[in-house]
Amino acid sequence: MIPKKSPTHVKNTVVINATNIGKNLSGIGIYTLSLLKQFAARPARLRFIVYLNRNAAAHIREISFPENFSLKWVSGRLSPDYGFKGHLLRLLFANFLSLKHRRFPLFTTSQLEAGFFHPNQAITIHDVIPLLFRDFHKQQYYFFRCLLPLALRRAKYVITPSRHSQQLLHRLYHLPAEKIRMIPNGIQEIYLHSAVSQNSRREEFILYTGRISPMKNIAGLIKAFSRINQSLPHQLVIVGENKAEIEREIRAGRILREEVENGRVMFRGQVSDREMLCLFQRAALLVFPSLYEGFGLPPLEAMACGCPVVASNAASLPEVCGNAAYYVNPQSVESIAAGIRKVIGDSKTRRYLIRKGLLRARRYRWEDSARAHLEILERIAVAPEAAAPQPVFQPGRKSETTIPV
Repeated sequence: MIPKKSPTHVKNTVVINATNIGKNLSGIGIYTLSLLKQFAARPARLRFIVYLNRNAAAHIREISFPENFSLKWVSGRLSPDYGFKGHLLRLLFANFLSLKHRRFPLFTTSQLEAGFFHPNQAITIHDVIPLLFRDFHKQQYYFFRCLLPLALRRAKYVITPSRHSQQLLHRLYHLPAEKIRMIPNGIQEIYLHSAVSQNSRREEFILYTGRISPMKNIAGLIKAFSRINQSLPHQLVIVGENKAEIEREIRAGRILREEVENGRVMFRGQVSDREMLCLFQRAALLVFPSLYEGFGLPPLEAMACGCPVVASNAASLPEVCGNAAYYVNPQSVESIAAGIRKVIGDSKTRRYLIRKGLLRARRYRWEDSARAHLEILERIAVAPEAAAPQPVFQPGRKSETTIPV
């Protein structure tokens, strides 16, 4: 349902820049869309003006918005589906918004739409990867180093999904600790309560899902699989966009063509949530050997479906996955290969990971995440002197903070 009433000139209105939702959902798109679903399902305490690009229409039609929402549509050219050009257009549009709605609080759901001029903004920083891996992100490095600090200094709150990212923001940008709020992401509803029996027979394939990029360490995963594929009957199934990145890795000599074109490595491209659910339920295990993650949703989604996880021991992943993953060194092909062998070959380890994974996944719910986000939005929507004490959020635990409106 598309609400028609506009809440312009109404007290306690928050502007949400949700233009990072594309036709194909990235992790950031899932974050923004999930929050909108939860905000729309909760009792009306704020009014929202939400800006979306037209490529997101199919996802937005699935949400029944109440009357306290007003949706504003802009060109699909702003979508992340258009890569760097889309990112640049969203950044320009975001700063137009920060001037147009200067007197309304602004919720910016990604660092790539940072408003440099807005005096009352809450902004989510999902990670600072371009600062840490400059060679992989040459186009974004200077934005993170020179421009993003301007927005962060003016922001009322900076939201980030992990303690690891919270500490990095404090250290790299010298932000006051009280300005940074850690709110974990949640798991999409389709994956919750979808686990199959531990005794169900898993199929003979190893799963990866996520972007295909150097940061995700696809080259390391393919090389690790090539070392053990003669001793295992399994295939490697890679789900994600940008298969062209594999060709770049081959041309650069980081992957051999025969390691990919041997009939054992399958590329599925982008799949629907329903197809992804089936893959999680059938896979022997998920391997997530990323070099760096600000949070890392795929391991938790796999855990929720009863799929054992082999994960990188880097950045936020040990914090997020806890004792429910088998950790490997993403810089070591041998470590990744050994982790795959261990989880496939050791039924006791596999059962342990499944059991712990199901428990771990229950801690991350979008309902809880949205509640903590709304507490912050309510704070910036009222006069500073009326603000309530700072909320402290723990995954899996409801906040008891009451915010006066």
